[in-house]
Amino acid sequence: MKKFVYILTFLSFQTNIFGQQNCEILKDDPKCYQACLTMNQESLHHQGSYASQKHLSDAIEMCPTLSNAYFEKSVAFLKRGMFIEWKELMDKAVEINPEQHLSYRAWCQFMFLHNYEETIKDLNKLGEIKGTPFIGVGQSGDYDLRMILALSYKLTDRKEKAIEIIEMAMKDEDYYVGLYDYLHLGVISLENNNLNEALESFKKQIEENELAEVYFYLAKTYLRLDNPSEATKNIEKAFKMYKSGRKMHSNYYQFTDQIYEQDILDLKNIAG
Repeated sequence: MKKFVYILTFLSFQTNIFGQQNCEILKDDPKCYQACLTMNQESLHHQGSYASQKHLSDAIEMCPTLSNAYFEKSVAFLKRGMFIEWKELMDKAVEINPEQHLSYRAWCQFMFLHNYEETIKDLNKLGEIKGTPFIGVGQSGDYDLRMILALSYKLTDRKEKAIEIIEMAMKDEDYYVGLYDYLHLGVISLENNNLNEALESFKKQIEENELAEVYFYLAKTYLRLDNPSEATKNIEKAFKMYKSGRKMHSNYYQFTDQIYEQDILDLKNIAG
C-alpha cells in the first residue's frame, strides 16, 4: 500500500508541476501571468512541433524567469537525443528553480547520459535544499532518488558508499522501496564478495518483485559459493522468466544491472 501511495503522489506531483501550470499564482505579475497562459497553450500541439516550441519560446521571452517554460521546451530535445540543447534549457530551469527541477535533471543525467558524477552533485545539492532524508522519487516512479544516488556512487567505483546510502535509506520509514532495490543491493554485495549478504538481498527481491535478473545474479552467487547445482537451477529459472517477459525493461533506457538472453547463455556455459 505504501508503494502505491508514493506512486500516486509522484504522478500527481508531475501532473501539477510539469503539465498545465496554475497561472493564477502569477496574477500579480501581468507579464509572467500572460507568459504562463501562453506556455500552457503548447499542450494543444504535438510535443516538439514548431507551434508547441514557439509557444514556449514566446513564454520565455515574455517572462525569462518562468522555469517551467525552459523545462517543457527541453523535453522535446531530450526525446530526440539532442542532449546538448536539452541540457542548456534544463540548466536554465534549474538555475531559476533548483528545488523543482534538480531531481529531473539528475534522473536524466543518470539514465540517458550516464553522467554519474553530475547525478551525485545534483542529488546531494537537492538534499541540502530540502533538508530531509527523502528527496523525492525518480521520473519513472520506480526509484526513491536515494537509490539513484547510491547507484551513481557504485558506478563510479565507490561501492561501500553506495551500500551505506542504501542501508541508511532503507531504515527510514519514508523510504520508497522500488521494484529493483534489493536486486541492486544484492549485486553490490556480490561485487564486494559479501556473498551471504547478497543471498539475503536477492531473496528479499524475490518477495518484492520476482524477475529474471534476480535468478541470474543468484546463480552467479552460488557459483562463487562453489554450488554448481543451485547455480544451474537458478540459471534455468532466469532463462524461463526472461522468455516470459519477467525482466527489467524500458523503451527509453537500459537499467543498471539489467541482463539480456546472451548473458544467461554465457553464464550457463560457465556453470557447465
